[in-house]
Amino acid sequence: MKGTAGQLRVPLTYMEQIPIALPPIIEQEKIIEEIERYFSLADAVYKALDNGLKLSERLRQSILKKAFAGELVPQDPEDEPAAALLERIKAEKAGKPSTGGQRRGKRANRTLFGES
Repeated sequence: MKGTAGQLRVPLTYMEQIPIALPPIIEQEKIIEEIERYFSLADAVYKALDNGLKLSERLRQSILKKAFAGELVPQDPEDEPAAALLERIKAEKAGKPSTGGQRRGKRANRTLFGES
């Protein structure tokens, strides 16, 4: 047995002389049947996962569509209209006082997390 870099090579003639025990044909066929059964189970799991991912993406798109349409939660009539909010933000960025769109009602002084 010779080799380089510390790795030995096993000659083919040496391997051909070693007896390798194999199970009987009937047992080999049973092993093949089990392997095929597990492959079919793996295929079924893959299909279920793929279907779940497709459903998840459809639900995500549906939720985003409803969110942008304002259909996820009931709308509060006391909320400031989006146009007025945008105008107020532009005015704040420009450093001048807002020309309208003042928030109304008890929600006017709330922050993002509901604190006054």
